[in-house]
Amino acid sequence: METHIRKLETSRNRILSKVVAIMCVLAFAIGGASAANADYFAGGMASKKNSVKYVGVNSTYVNHFDNARFRSNALSGVTFGKSNAAKNTMTAARYSSSWYGLYTSKGPRDRSRTFTIQVNARSIQEASGRNMSKWIASTSTHELGHALSLDGNPKTSKASLMKYSRNRSTVISPLPYNVSEVKRIYR
Repeated sequence: METHIRKLETSRNRILSKVVAIMCVLAFAIGGASAANADYFAGGMASKKNSVKYVGVNSTYVNHFDNARFRSNALSGVTFGKSNAAKNTMTAARYSSSWYGLYTSKGPRDRSRTFTIQVNARSIQEASGRNMSKWIASTSTHELGHALSLDGNPKTSKASLMKYSRNRSTVISPLPYNVSEVKRIYR
């Protein structure tokens, strides 16, 4: 009888071990998959070389958008050129919505995809206090990050220009995590 009980306990322990092992594999696969690609945005452009034109903005926003392009162009291999013939656009206005910036892509992820970036001057002015220029800089560069296939509010503990919780008065350029993600995405 004692031998039979030991065999049952051994069998039960093997089954429990297998169940725990399977649960660990599933937890790692689910958690690992999302963590590994936490910063990928499928609405980004097929290439990290794109041109953009500015629509309906004054010279202040031209300067802000130029500087956002320059900050993004500092990433290895990234080029955001400026051309009046570009199909991609950046604009700013006083929208009634509460968002600061909005990136919208159209078309399949190939050379025909285009994007529009809108910066909401009203929301930024209301929230930024004396730091409006820095908030415009942070927002403009963040939105260009979407064109580089970087997702908004990535699930990482690392500092990121793409996080909604970033300090928009100090985080105005891509950070090391963003640089590594662009390299990973556009290998």
